[in-house]
Amino acid sequence: MLVKKLAVPLINGKILAEAQHVYIATAAISQAGFDFINSRIPPKCKIEIVTGFDVLTSVQVLRRLWKHYQDRITLSVYTKNFFHPNLYIFDLPFRKSVAFVGSGHFTLGGIKDHEEIFFRVDDQKEIEALKSWFTGYYEFAEPLTENLLREYESIYPALKQREIASRRELDQALALTTAGFQWDSIRFKTQYFKKEDFLTFDRQKALLATPEVQAERQQVLTKLSQLYDALKPALRTVGLAGRTDVAPATASLLPAEHPYQKLRSLWLDLAPQPAPDGLYLRLTVGPQDVSMGITSDLAGTGKADRQHFHKQLYDPGYRSAFLQRLAALGPGYTLECAGVVQPVESFQQADVLWEFLKADEEMYFPLIISRSYGPGDPAVGTDKITTTITQALDALTPLYRHIVPAASSQ
Repeated sequence: MLVKKLAVPLINGKILAEAQHVYIATAAISQAGFDFINSRIPPKCKIEIVTGFDVLTSVQVLRRLWKHYQDRITLSVYTKNFFHPNLYIFDLPFRKSVAFVGSGHFTLGGIKDHEEIFFRVDDQKEIEALKSWFTGYYEFAEPLTENLLREYESIYPALKQREIASRRELDQALALTTAGFQWDSIRFKTQYFKKEDFLTFDRQKALLATPEVQAERQQVLTKLSQLYDALKPALRTVGLAGRTDVAPATASLLPAEHPYQKLRSLWLDLAPQPAPDGLYLRLTVGPQDVSMGITSDLAGTGKADRQHFHKQLYDPGYRSAFLQRLAALGPGYTLECAGVVQPVESFQQADVLWEFLKADEEMYFPLIISRSYGPGDPAVGTDKITTTITQALDALTPLYRHIVPAASSQ
């Protein structure tokens, strides 16, 4: 029997509620996936798991398993080859068992949210064969130990950041090749940033530092600097001009100084930022948009400001004030946290916003509140871009000061 959502038979068929022993072979495990199954099985139900490290498994869930569940959950890591099966076997009362073989990892997406396919197995002889297969890999895998866990924890941040960067790059590529995006349909004659400016950030150029590519990048940076000069009156009005004899902070033109040595955008900071690891009020030009917002670097920094921000969010009064300032931005702005992007108007209650922001992890993800303008948007045309960015400054500055301690005194 084919199954599209594994969660359906597991819950509706009372498989989890009646499980006596669970065997799971999977390519990856997440905390949410583990909690989905562990919270629904009987307290005495034992689980045996074999997984690999070829697909990222949450280091937090491995640490939880090691620290809190050794009495009834055992896990081994298969390292001899790329490990990518997904098998779930459940022993039930009256010496019955049921198995599911399919594509979904031991994650919430694999179990219920993503587009997956499973085949249900009820024949007891076939299930015994699957158990024999499971045992073979489980016994030849490495048991999870403190040393193995420590080694994995030491490399996990870099692996996770690389995975996130690859996902972001894929999303950008798909946005340019799907949904009918056509460069030739845009009237760049009236635009401040031209087609060649956006193409400067093409994937094929991201690693290059040739004189030709550097000249293209310098042209974009020059336009950003000229725009900054035009914005100085607005910056003085909102109190963010800083010292007029000091050039604003800008992105490096060298790919080697960007995350993963890939130059996919150039930016200019519109507010003085004395903290080396803070959040920025930043104007950015990327492969498909011009954006204005409050942001950490894409590698997932801003640790000092973000930790202060999250500490403040425990205060209900601060949360309410933050929601009010966020709502004041108006339509078009988005909030990105832990890789998830939501329109700011989707948050109507401070507690809902707080739950969303709890997922923020500065080690792996950027935190961004911004508005983006696509190529050809009249709002970033030559005659309107200064007004557009000025209006964005007026909207974002109160929020920026609310989040960033150093900005509150500017």
